[in-house]
Amino acid sequence: MTARGTSLVLLAALTLSAGSGCVDNKAKMREAQKKRDAEKKAQEDKEAARLKALQPKVDRAKLDSFWDDPSFLKVTLGRPCPEGLWSLFPGAPGEGAEQARNEAKREELAEKMRNSTFVVLLAHGNGVTMRKYNAKKKQLTIEVDGLVECYDGLGLLSVAWGQPAKPFRPPPPDADEEEMTPQAVWRAQPLLFPLPFPNAAEANKFRDKAGLGIETRIVFKLGKIDIDKKKLKTEKPLPDAGAVKEELDWGAGRLVHVDVLGVRVGTDFEKTMLVEKRKD
Repeated sequence: MTARGTSLVLLAALTLSAGSGCVDNKAKMREAQKKRDAEKKAQEDKEAARLKALQPKVDRAKLDSFWDDPSFLKVTLGRPCPEGLWSLFPGAPGEGAEQARNEAKREELAEKMRNSTFVVLLAHGNGVTMRKYNAKKKQLTIEVDGLVECYDGLGLLSVAWGQPAKPFRPPPPDADEEEMTPQAVWRAQPLLFPLPFPNAAEANKFRDKAGLGIETRIVFKLGKIDIDKKKLKTEKPLPDAGAVKEELDWGAGRLVHVDVLGVRVGTDFEKTMLVEKRKD
């Protein structure tokens, strides 16, 4: 072999060796990152368990399956909606391949949603309030919001048991103001549950003690859907680009009406029942 041939062979060997070293380094970096991620998650789980252990244990009521069944899908105010509710409305969450996969599951998810039973639990100050004592009627009325809002990949979604449920459109800003048109929201008639009390003193005593722990449990099936749109053209100023005309939707968005199967109002973690209504 000539000197030139020997040099080429050595160069190739060095190149392969360098390439192999590069691959090994990348693999080691991935493994190190994986280990760091696992350690971080373990630490976070440990901290979460520590905080959970510090929380006082809550002795909740043991309710029968009509009110609290493991198969129920839970809707929680201000939290993600049960997976699949989006399937009842046009569009699918995600982009590209993810959106296509979700779209392919639409029919299956929509059927599951229609056949499922849902439950929502609202607490005092978070969907449940108490009106002032009515001395004439000798009653203290519990007021429960007529709807709850959750969100998914398509945005905000309202779930309404109160009827009627209608879009509320705030008045437009004054012409000389720079604010944009206010967003409409869904509003629904609240549920009212009067509790009898002989006098204001007894009513106030209840409100200031047991009343603070009031919770309302609503069990329901899904009904018809509504979509409120309010398209308006606007000129949006952009830096160094003048005004850009675009059409914005100021509607209240998506809403699903529900068929209420039962409503239960209780206190002391639902151990004391105040009102119970089941669909005949």
